[in-house]
Amino acid sequence: MVHFLNLIRWKNILIIVLTQFFVYIFLNADACFYIGHFEPLILVCASTILLAAAGYLINDYSDIRIDVINKPENLIVERYISRRVVLTLHLVFNLAGVIIACLVNYKFGILTVLIAFILWQYSVRFKYHFFVGNMLVSAMMALSLIVIDFASESMLELWVLFYAVFAFLTGLMREIIKDIEDLEGDAVFNAHTLPNTLGIPKTKIVIYYLMLLTLTLLVLSCAYLYYKGYIILPSYLIVATAIPLAIFYQRTISADTKKDFSLLSRMIKLIMLAGVVSMGLRCGML
Repeated sequence: MVHFLNLIRWKNILIIVLTQFFVYIFLNADACFYIGHFEPLILVCASTILLAAAGYLINDYSDIRIDVINKPENLIVERYISRRVVLTLHLVFNLAGVIIACLVNYKFGILTVLIAFILWQYSVRFKYHFFVGNMLVSAMMALSLIVIDFASESMLELWVLFYAVFAFLTGLMREIIKDIEDLEGDAVFNAHTLPNTLGIPKTKIVIYYLMLLTLTLLVLSCAYLYYKGYIILPSYLIVATAIPLAIFYQRTISADTKKDFSLLSRMIKLIMLAGVVSMGLRCGML
């Protein structure tokens, strides 16, 4: 069971579901805590969990040869769980996720079919295409917030968009950092990732511009909130996300070992989590 949970990245899925609950509870247009009908939210989260788990399963199924080089200590497929079982679970989870989505409404059902297809194509085709794989994964992160709109008809669209863009940009930085971590194996199999194509120095420049874009989003948003007379939320965003982002980039400049980039990956993940927590502070603005 432990190996299975690690295979579906249970920690990442937990963060996704926590984020969805925060979006539903704290970014509702009518009240800070929406105590109405939670069934659509539960269905949307359940569908998201199953699709995300299926995505992680097919990803590891497709990456066996590269993972032997990049992270042999974390290899689970074939060592603990057979490829046939992994592929079967991938199909079952996708099917269950789509069925549950259809219980919400047919539009969400169609969207989940598209998401399942994209995640499959990402793992078998686009993951190692230049920048395409990074963009797809980051877009899926942003979409995991937006789909909560299917569970509520009174969402604050502007706030959801802000956090979706934040999730996309920080997620994109993390995906690029992970590609640098996996450079050794990717180079052996001639994967066209950013660091394998451009080299690490130029890849750091890409991260710099993404960080600058994220900081610009945060600073402009905080300036607007200060202008409107709000203090707590913008102050938190500056301390918990903007300043750590600047520190993150400073460490990126000096990073040169796999251990360094692994630390950066954890740093950006904490910044993303800090962004999720900030949703709760919107209550003071109502």
